[in-house]
Amino acid sequence: MPDLRHAEYPSTISLDSVDTINRCFEKKTLNLIIEALTKPLEKKEAQVGAPQSSEIVFKGTLEEVNKHFFSNWWTDGLAIIPPTIGRVEEFLKYTPLAPDQEVAVLRPSSVRVTPWNIAVNGVMAGCRPEHMPVLIAAVEAMGEPFYNLEQLGSTGGWNMFFVVNGPIAKRLGIQNGVGLVSRGANTVIGRAMGLIRHNLAGHRPGEVYMGTFGYILPPVFAENEELLYEMGWKPYHVDEGFDADESTVSVCGTAKWGYQMYPTTSDPGRLAQLLAYDVARAGSPNHSAMRQDSPRLVFTIFMTPSVARTFAEGGYSRQDVQNAVWKNARYSLAEVDFESYYGSHEGQRETHRDYLKSGKLTERHIEKGKLPTWFPKVAEKEDATIPVVPRPEQLPIFVCGDPTRNKTMTFYTMYNAVETKAVRLPANWDAQGKDRA
Repeated sequence: MPDLRHAEYPSTISLDSVDTINRCFEKKTLNLIIEALTKPLEKKEAQVGAPQSSEIVFKGTLEEVNKHFFSNWWTDGLAIIPPTIGRVEEFLKYTPLAPDQEVAVLRPSSVRVTPWNIAVNGVMAGCRPEHMPVLIAAVEAMGEPFYNLEQLGSTGGWNMFFVVNGPIAKRLGIQNGVGLVSRGANTVIGRAMGLIRHNLAGHRPGEVYMGTFGYILPPVFAENEELLYEMGWKPYHVDEGFDADESTVSVCGTAKWGYQMYPTTSDPGRLAQLLAYDVARAGSPNHSAMRQDSPRLVFTIFMTPSVARTFAEGGYSRQDVQNAVWKNARYSLAEVDFESYYGSHEGQRETHRDYLKSGKLTERHIEKGKLPTWFPKVAEKEDATIPVVPRPEQLPIFVCGDPTRNKTMTFYTMYNAVETKAVRLPANWDAQGKDRA
């Protein structure tokens, strides 16, 4: 609802006493609610409809165009390439879809996204026309209802990330080695997806995009498929049922750009324990306790090819690693109780016993017995644990990054599942763009 006003609470509810909450509400918030419901709308509060697909919204110099787009909040704050009709039409040559064909409906705006407005944002971000098939597949993935895009507006600052697999990654120069998210096509494709989220999904910072500390641009990765095949593993999309010569885009989410672990062991079993420790440290005992039946509780593990090779040489498949990490990645009930009582995102003082009574947690999730010797010590140790996620499949693994380094990194989300979509290419793809790739 474009004309919906809001009334702010002037403090922080989770940190305030009951007396403070009552005082703030009675002296300020209640009056704001009454005013918002009764005061007539001003002209500036009525939102003008979005421009039509081919409408020219402004003419001017590069500086003037950037100023106009920035003042209308159509940018991410960085300079843009003006999305002229000619530039947009060049992008449309790289998709078999009609310019006005529906690709997805993105939440929470419920905007019907088409190749035309995807191309507009791709141009603005600095993409090349041949990036268009990847942008469309990415929009299809993030538009899937099960992906749960609208929840990424949470105050936790949840972000999207994308992984490109298959021949198109090499064709477009999407990097998979050292510094990958900061090099090549990765940067502009990630920026385009951020603009699409901003302009089309309606995730505008400070309105419905409420990250307390803000957001980084969505990172884009590609797997090092050549080294994967050398070590006897398959690329992620092949493990998910796609053909090896098919290109895909996978999207998930994360609340952080994580610490990069330095594994220093050739023992794959111990290495799995180390990854499990990093996974648990990246997440939340409180979230895991409340979401033991949620398919959207996901820890994504990125590992360099050298780490993956250590597992492969030890006889582990990608699925074996997931199983081993899942078996070892657990929270003690003491950790659950401490965070849930003093640091719950819902602001309620609960313990695992409360979750058991409410049915959010069940006895089948709890494993009795002595904690592993490597398990981190907690203030009030209880010899019972819960898994960080319900199933091993919720620990997806991607292999990329500097092949000479021993690094892993864990992303965490409690709102998203991994969605993977095939990239649809135009009929004359092989004849297009070879001089530009």
